[in-house]
Amino acid sequence: MLEQSRHMSYSMGEGGDFEKLKPLSKSEQLRTLLPISIQRLFHPRLSKRVLHNILPSLRSLRALSLSGYVIVELPYALFIKLKLLRFLDLSRTEIKKLPDSICALYNLETLLLSSCDDLEELPPQMEKLINLRHLDISDTSRLKMPLHLSKLKSLQVLVGAKFLLGGWRMEDLGEASYLYESLSVLELENVVDRREAQKAKMREKNSVEKLYLKWSGSIAGNSQTERDILDELCPHTNIKELQISGYRGTQFPNWLADDSFLKLLVQLSLSNCKDCFSLPALGQLPCLKFLSIRKMHRITEVMEEFYGSSSSNKPFNSLEKLEFAEMPEWKQWHVLGNGEFPALQDLSIEDCPKLVGKFPKNLCSLTELIISRCPELNLETPIQLSSLKIFIVSHSPKAGVVFDEAEQFTSQLEGMKQIEVLVIIDCNSLTSLPISTLPSTLKEIRIYGCRKLKLEAPDRSRMISDMFLEVLDLDECDSISSPELVPTARYLRIESCQNTQLLGL
Repeated sequence: MLEQSRHMSYSMGEGGDFEKLKPLSKSEQLRTLLPISIQRLFHPRLSKRVLHNILPSLRSLRALSLSGYVIVELPYALFIKLKLLRFLDLSRTEIKKLPDSICALYNLETLLLSSCDDLEELPPQMEKLINLRHLDISDTSRLKMPLHLSKLKSLQVLVGAKFLLGGWRMEDLGEASYLYESLSVLELENVVDRREAQKAKMREKNSVEKLYLKWSGSIAGNSQTERDILDELCPHTNIKELQISGYRGTQFPNWLADDSFLKLLVQLSLSNCKDCFSLPALGQLPCLKFLSIRKMHRITEVMEEFYGSSSSNKPFNSLEKLEFAEMPEWKQWHVLGNGEFPALQDLSIEDCPKLVGKFPKNLCSLTELIISRCPELNLETPIQLSSLKIFIVSHSPKAGVVFDEAEQFTSQLEGMKQIEVLVIIDCNSLTSLPISTLPSTLKEIRIYGCRKLKLEAPDRSRMISDMFLEVLDLDECDSISSPELVPTARYLRIESCQNTQLLGL
């Protein structure tokens, strides 16, 4: 039966699949061989005997997938024997280098290498793949795109392209009309002026949905020139995800805040733009769901302009996740109080040592709040956190709740009617945790490095009937001597709490 088969798929197993595939060695007519991961194995392996003995015998193969297998290298002779291959999928393998013999696959039309995290280089004679039309190198972080890919005359689709401008020219990028999905343009510090940036023809690349622009090192000589360069790198209106890292100008170009232009943008990341002293007016981008702002060293205030100008639309109407991190000079966050961030679910503020209040008040959709290493941040006015499920405060003694005033602390927690996870790390101003008044929705409490914390005796009848605590984790809380909360926790860890008495569970 198998000897006459032309197309075959099989379930990947744990034993290397040699015995499963052994009968195929006589299948001279087999055209298609595709493994299927039904059991969702974590690291399925493929026997070396399959690679060296069985696959080379299948000389009629047109389509072969080894996707998902733990394969570090492929035998040189494999592709010498499989000269009729048109489709080859090596995605999600651990291969580090392709054998040079792959360049002998003159009939190959599709080569998939996505998510090959260890792949570092492609063979130097890839231009011999004269019929290659579709190449996917997306999510291959170590791979540098070789210059000779421009010689692939039949290439129609290149996914995950990375242009390093230390070798590639902007003209090469401009002539690449076959770019799809994701595109990275690196070493932009090598672009000298607006005229050179124009040669990339970024506005014409209507099939690119994800764009990463990166400058590395060096200080810009002229801020206006840097802005002009980024202005010319404006993508097509179809862009959905945009990352800008290391930009050396002091201001962003206008297109970055144009809601009619970036009408489909869902995700935006601004990182390491150390000379920028203001943020673009992003609040009116209609589809923006994720915004990350990191390492903006000259930002001192987030001004009203950040929200954009519109009388009808609420600022950041679609935003679901917002991150601020490593902003050493940021001091003030100006809020409008006009219902901004109505859809915000996750808010993270980390490593902002000078940031003080204020804080958006009516975050009615917020489910996760993380404040880390913001020692001056004090939420002066109670904020609406009725939807909050996860609250993490780390190295921020003034943030989140007024820890040194038990009544206000209790009031703040009672306002978190859906809270499930409470994590407090290195907040020495926390002296009292009123167990009896904690919301009954709480499932997990983790407190680390709060050396002055004491637990108030709980109302045991309420604890048993109302609170279903799954985790209690205490570390370096020296003032806790007898945690009566313990009997209600399914998982208990107490470590380095020097005064804690032996518990009878």
